[in-house]
Order: sequence, then C-alpha cells, then structure tokens
Amino acid sequence: MTIARLHGRVIGAGLGLAVLCDLRVGADNCRFRMPELGLGVPPAWGGILPRLLREGGQPEIRELLLTCAAFDAAKAKELSLLNKVVPLEQLDSAVREWSKPLTRRSPLALRMTKKALNAYGNTAQLAVGSSFDTALLTAVLSARELTRRP
Repeated sequence: MTIARLHGRVIGAGLGLAVLCDLRVGADNCRFRMPELGLGVPPAWGGILPRLLREGGQPEIRELLLTCAAFDAAKAKELSLLNKVVPLEQLDSAVREWSKPLTRRSPLALRMTKKALNAYGNTAQLAVGSSFDTALLTAVLSARELTRRP
C-alpha cells in the first residue's frame, strides 16, 4: 500500500508518480503542473498517462497537458488526483491517520484488494504505452537536437 504525501510543487513526472499511489494527501499549498509540452517534449511517464486520464478525467487532463497550466490542491482534489487536502501542518497526521489502520490489515488481504482494485480500474492499460514512451521521447529529443544544430 502506498501513500503519496504531497506539498509544495508537484510537477511533471512527480505528479505521475503520485497518481500511481493508492492514497494521495496534499497540503493546501500544493501547486501542480505538467510542463512537458511547453518544454518541447511529450509526457513520457512510463505509461502513467492512461491512469492519469482515468483518475482526472479525459477533457480536464487533456486541457492541463496541452496548456501546461498550473493548478492548486483544491483543483487536484476536484479532479480526484488527491483524496484529501489538509493544511501543511496537518500533513503528517493525515498520513498517520491512513497508515495506522493499514498496518493492522492482513498483508495478503491488502495485496489481493489492490489487485482487485487495479483489475477493475483497467490498470492493465498502463503497460500499453510504456514501451512507446521511451522511443517517442528519444525521437522527439533527437529531432530537437537536429533542429538546434547550425
């Protein structure tokens, strides 16, 4: 079981890693952004994009990826990218609130529950784009390098 404890800036692949966690709590000072397109590269997060789209919603995530717009913790909660938003000083206690009962659960039951949740959430699609990500990123970076040469 994984818990993302987020505060400050959550940018690019950092957001992607957080989305892979089972539970996500963010401080109210969080600022999120997916700047890859603005930097001239596609988001290549190891196949995380399908889950991000499922969790946050296709139209909303599409807009945020294409515009590279920053958004706050309240918007991340609205998009289901955060389960909970708390003041920064309560971040550790929020993580402990979740951790305590989880440590009392049967490890086997937790693993089986995660497998079921992932299966029903179609996380098998995560691997579909992952092999493409590396090739795509390499091609884009190579093309950028070629266009920069005099």
